Amino acid sequence: MPKKSYKQHCGVARALDVVGERWTLLMTRNLLLGPKRYSDLLAELPGITTNLLAKRLHELEQAELVHKELLPLGVTVYRLTEAGRALEPVVMELGRWGGRFMTTPGRGDTFNLGWALLSLKRRYRGGLSCTVQLCAGRRRFCLEFSERYLDVQERTADRADLTVTADEAAVRALFFEAAPWAPLEDSGRVVFDGARGTVRALERALPNLPNASVQRRATTRRKLSSKNISVSSKRDV
Repeated sequence: MPKKSYKQHCGVARALDVVGERWTLLMTRNLLLGPKRYSDLLAELPGITTNLLAKRLHELEQAELVHKELLPLGVTVYRLTEAGRALEPVVMELGRWGGRFMTTPGRGDTFNLGWALLSLKRRYRGGLSCTVQLCAGRRRFCLEFSERYLDVQERTADRADLTVTADEAAVRALFFEAAPWAPLEDSGRVVFDGARGTVRALERALPNLPNASVQRRATTRRKLSSKNISVSSKRDV
């Protein structure tokens, strides 16, 4: 048992003994996109110090959630073990629950396209069997769709049935801002290289959701409408 422990015979407490420290689940989120170098993690977790990152990585290695691997040319990367990958549903559900607190990004908030693309896992309706290469500026993401699961990795696909090329702003519009796909393609902001049937199937499988501000306005309108109906009913009595 870790030195810091809630000392409770409970699965929730035991889990928090291992992954409840600050930054740990965010590091796990980043590693769900694939193996990362130490410098990658440091750059993509603004606010964490190099000493704290080293400490958290050591703790995750000790817990056998992360494995350090030496690649050719002396490059060291950190990747999730099977036990670490098993945290994916936890991270996904935290993201789903936390969505209710998502408003317009505040000053100083960091946006990372990789984090956003992980949320597509929750939106995927299923039914596809294909590999999509997403080229967003200098970044490359491989989206592998199977019947019931979407795997998102930050890497170049070995083979792609469809390649989507766009800058980051266009990718955000495509997947996260409820923008119609056809105008984005017609304007040249997004380029699809692959069968048209695959493009249409992809759009159906990843239904675009209104952004948080649109949802809040809709909720406000419903509440106001409900209040007006209530007031009118009282007046009619």
